[in-house]
Amino acid sequence: MTGDAPVRADLAVAGGTILTPGGPVAATLLVDGGRVRETVPPGTPVRAAEVIDASGLHVMAGAIDLHVHFDVPGISFEDDFNAGTRGAAAGGVTFVVEHPFSDPPTTTAARYADKSARAAAGAVVDFGLWGALTGPSLREMAGQHALGAPGFKAFLPDNDMDFPPATEADLLTGMATAARLGARVLVHAEDRETIAVAETRLRARGRTDIAALLEARPPSAEIEAVRGVLEAARRTGCAVHLVHLSTPEAVDLVAQARAAGVDATCEVTAHHLLLDEDDLRRVGGFGVCAPPLRDAGRVAALWDRVRAGLVQAIVSDHCPYGRADKLKGSADVFACPFGIQSVQEYMPLVLSEALRRGVALTRIVPLFTEGPARVCGVDGSKGVLTPGMDADIVLLDLNRPWVISAERQQHAVERWSPYDGRACDVRVVRTLVRGRTVATGGDVVAPPGWGRFVPLSQEARCRS
Repeated sequence: MTGDAPVRADLAVAGGTILTPGGPVAATLLVDGGRVRETVPPGTPVRAAEVIDASGLHVMAGAIDLHVHFDVPGISFEDDFNAGTRGAAAGGVTFVVEHPFSDPPTTTAARYADKSARAAAGAVVDFGLWGALTGPSLREMAGQHALGAPGFKAFLPDNDMDFPPATEADLLTGMATAARLGARVLVHAEDRETIAVAETRLRARGRTDIAALLEARPPSAEIEAVRGVLEAARRTGCAVHLVHLSTPEAVDLVAQARAAGVDATCEVTAHHLLLDEDDLRRVGGFGVCAPPLRDAGRVAALWDRVRAGLVQAIVSDHCPYGRADKLKGSADVFACPFGIQSVQEYMPLVLSEALRRGVALTRIVPLFTEGPARVCGVDGSKGVLTPGMDADIVLLDLNRPWVISAERQQHAVERWSPYDGRACDVRVVRTLVRGRTVATGGDVVAPPGWGRFVPLSQEARCRS
């Protein structure tokens, strides 16, 4: 459309470089009814109700974070999701999938339905919900799937969230159920017995220091657990997603299983790509997570797997514990809750580090967009800026240095970050969800409730 008559649209994003599946393209993006209509060449006359000047900026599909925990806890789902999605919006994240570790855990269909409705009242970006795979909730899987759960989270080690760990029998039964439903099983894979024995031994020796966490949860605990999960997936025919892998060896196991015909995917977190053991010793409890941060060599090797295309998604694994709880790690690492608060910072930080390491935009951007969209089943409406897709849009400045300061910048209930003081070259300038600006310049401008709950299972989508 290059004639003299102007092209009409609800919204035009003009002057930027659009990050398309085929590579960067200089074009104007047109939006109608909250969805991408088309792109037109630069300079095409356009008459739109709203025109956004993206000159000098890159225009990408909004980031999709497969792994967030928004329960503070102690406020309400509405407030929790408002705080969490405000941070997401400011950080260029337009869709999140929340895990079932709420208070109480989202282990029944009734809790799933209640959570999805109440969370939608506070959300400013769209969201989905994973279901739960625990021994007591196996009979609830079909009900959660019918309400929109595209997959079910299983947690193998003991945890501090009152979420029942899955035994080997639980996992096999749950995987067989998920396979019948056409759903995916997500697994936190660390060997329960290895961790329990090591922690007991360390406590008996009076070891509760930060370094004790690294000894209690060694790389082998993850690697062997991943091996077992992949074998269970092969036996049951279940699609499986390995969450927050921290070792290159585990990523390789997933890649080998995929090559052998297993429907297996994996994600890595920002903190396992950006922080290492030395950072853990420096920031103390604010860097305590499970699996723990690894040595610098393994961090570099994880980047090699990202560069090689062996990872399907990069996530935040956002956990908004209070400062007082995290500070407990200084005296007793085993009393410190596991989790890093980062939904607002993770995408620009990882993009900045990727560019510094020479990883091409065409390799790294899909790990925030197309890859996670396929894993959670939202690839029919989100993840790329092509005609008919939701106009979830992020404007990025790839060369605008800034420094992380949780106290000044975050939208969290309690502001803290293990990245405080870290320089970042990539800045999120503006975020749009379904064609509406939800955040600009770090300020959130959308009202609570603009975000929608999106049922992700095929069964629920067919009924909606």
